[in-house]
Amino acid sequence: METILSADLVRAARALLDWSQEHMASRCDITAKSLSDIESGKRKPTAKTSAKIRKVLEDANVQFIAANSDGSEIVGAGVRWRPAQPNFSLKII
Repeated sequence: METILSADLVRAARALLDWSQEHMASRCDITAKSLSDIESGKRKPTAKTSAKIRKVLEDANVQFIAANSDGSEIVGAGVRWRPAQPNFSLKII
């Protein structure tokens, strides 16, 4: 089972790609209002919607990074461009 993406991660991934809400919503086959509500935290995405969003973003080379609890440099969950060479020291969500 995949992790449901948080509002912050969805917003950050969209910003990384420099996509408008309308553009991303269209690519995810959801309404711009739904995406706006998800990004603002007004509602949580269903597992199906989260999977759609994740697929579109990962297909655009976005990688989701899990939060660290071991005291390393990267502390919180985040997004980044998927590297050409995987970094196996980061937990991917």
